Amino acid sequence: MRRIASLSFLTLAASGALADQWRMQGKGELLFEPTWEGEAVPGRFESFDVRLDTGDGCVAGSELEVTVKLDSADMDDPDINEVIAGAEWFAVDEHPVATYTSDSIEEAADGGYVASGHLELKGVRLPVNVPFQWSASGDRAEMSGELAIERTRFDVGSGEWSNGETIGTEVRVSFDVILERQ
Repeated sequence: MRRIASLSFLTLAASGALADQWRMQGKGELLFEPTWEGEAVPGRFESFDVRLDTGDGCVAGSELEVTVKLDSADMDDPDINEVIAGAEWFAVDEHPVATYTSDSIEEAADGGYVASGHLELKGVRLPVNVPFQWSASGDRAEMSGELAIERTRFDVGSGEWSNGETIGTEVRVSFDVILERQ
């Protein structure tokens, strides 16, 4: 009996040793870029976290989780920041956090990866694919990517802003973060 318990412990310890947990280090960059009358208007999120857990040391098959504090949205204008925190845009009082959780990560043809998962934003949870590049050296890695999100699918920019005439409905999102193996 003792031998079986010892073998079980060694098996669990060995499988845990193969798993890597990567956590964002430093500030990182999470940018968003809506358009105003066809012109790009840059913004950024100041507070967010990225976690990647690999089950076998490979990025493909890993689990990605991103958490964004929506009240940290900054478009370099206090008046605009106040408006986008409101009910028609991010509704930060009711939904202070947006989360992205992957269901799977697969290698892409360009040598990068694509995370398939769900974004929960403003109480709406929908599937979103996130393409990204991954470059690791030792215990540090860089993760970067870009995608477009249709804001109206998440009820962001509701009411008079939902038609896309003044503010476009597609928002470009880009990110670049450094992660360290834990």
